[in-house]
Amino acid sequence: MSELTVAVADGDATRRGRQIGRAFDSLINRSLEFYHRYFERRGISSPELQDLLTPHLAAAETSMPELLATVRGMAEGAMVPFMELFAVNAFEELEPLLKPVNGKPLFLETKEGHVSSKEHCSTFTVAGPGFGLLGHSEQWLAGDNGNVGVVIERSGNGRTAIASPTIVGCLPAVGLNAHGGAQGIQSLAASDDTAGVPRVLVSRHALEARNRQDAEERAGLKGRAGGYGFTYLFRGGDAFTVETTATRETVLDGPGPHTNHYTDPGLAELGPSPSEGSRARYDRLQLLLKERSIETPEAVMEVLRDHGSAPQSICLHPDEAEGDEAEGVVFSMVCDVEAARMWVAPGLPCRTPFEEVDLGGVV
Repeated sequence: MSELTVAVADGDATRRGRQIGRAFDSLINRSLEFYHRYFERRGISSPELQDLLTPHLAAAETSMPELLATVRGMAEGAMVPFMELFAVNAFEELEPLLKPVNGKPLFLETKEGHVSSKEHCSTFTVAGPGFGLLGHSEQWLAGDNGNVGVVIERSGNGRTAIASPTIVGCLPAVGLNAHGGAQGIQSLAASDDTAGVPRVLVSRHALEARNRQDAEERAGLKGRAGGYGFTYLFRGGDAFTVETTATRETVLDGPGPHTNHYTDPGLAELGPSPSEGSRARYDRLQLLLKERSIETPEAVMEVLRDHGSAPQSICLHPDEAEGDEAEGVVFSMVCDVEAARMWVAPGLPCRTPFEEVDLGGVV
């Protein structure tokens, strides 16, 4: 029996959101129960949440009204408060503004309280004659374990068809599109992070990229709150990563790995030193890509299952002692851009089988 819940959406932005919200109804409600606990531990009430989010909401309304309409539609479909769902989509902007609990660092914060590399997500690409593959592991809070689905958005109303595994309360960020492009996302932090369009909305916008030029323009959306690593692979072998901060961007050419620190020397000056986790995963990926012949989806899956750099492994398991605020892999994805196929493991990939996603209506 499949563990994947799939939402298929079409029509205008609001209709798409309602269809996704209805399909993920129970999962979205379960996910929001976790975030309620998370915010309550930090003494954040709904009015305070709205005050913190208002600058980001205003920026999104100005720059990305259609995507905001999709989030509103999702809230309607799942019958949950819009602002609470928007908070999940702006979590990376919101979380650094919150207070630690019992002296424990926040999910996106160092123990020193400085800006830090954000400890989640690893992506890599491999390409050669006849093959082009992207592997991605989504690291997130354990409270969202099981709250994963796949969104299939069909073309129409000026939108490109996409297929994307995602945490159900969030807009799609990683996946495959109808132009033969695959995208993986890695969180980054820099000193110019500001109030602006939430990163998740920027990544959803970038997921529809037609080619390299379009990808660079979408990832470099003006008015964004902060940066990401946007790792791309297009049919035909064009592989590259766009690293962004809130105000700057650069392109790193060629296939390879990316984790949660800037590799461009100029942008690295704006970011923190690589964290232990980000560096360990990056170095391990580099080693595996050098040592192994990775030319098949199965070979990519094996890399995503790897524990060789434990305790900071590619297949990161949550620390049970940290409860629902522990960090671990909540899903993994493999995209074959030449064959137009996708596989998703909705959980730890060493324990959860990869399931192929039906891409009918997408490619």
